[in-house]
Amino acid sequence: MPPEVRLSGTGILTERSSDATAGMATIHIINPNNHAIKLVEFDYTAQIPGSGSWRGRHAGGMVLAAGFDRTAELPIVLPASATTGSQVHISGSLHYLDTSTLAETLAEWGYRPTTSFSGRTTIQAPPVPAETSAETH
Repeated sequence: MPPEVRLSGTGILTERSSDATAGMATIHIINPNNHAIKLVEFDYTAQIPGSGSWRGRHAGGMVLAAGFDRTAELPIVLPASATTGSQVHISGSLHYLDTSTLAETLAEWGYRPTTSFSGRTTIQAPPVPAETSAETH
């Protein structure tokens, strides 16, 4: 069975310039299988209403144990007009490798299974770091 990919509904604004806005979208990946799977690569687009889309690729870089789920961050680039509260539509696919014997044989022959995902996330301001106060005597 393919893994399930869900957007968490929130993203974080990380950088802003006169040309673009960058951020991170949080996703959850769930492995419904009774064996581990290897997440290879995310291939996706991000778009705010009224603007063109940005295409991204991000390494999966993890093995997901049987029945487990994990959280990951996908980098996104948006137009400079994107602000806190902007709705971002993200859709794409996750390429993964199944670790079952049959799937490993198919992978050797070049078969790379994928699963699709799609959803919306709302861009939020980055968290404000907690200030530490040093007492002086």
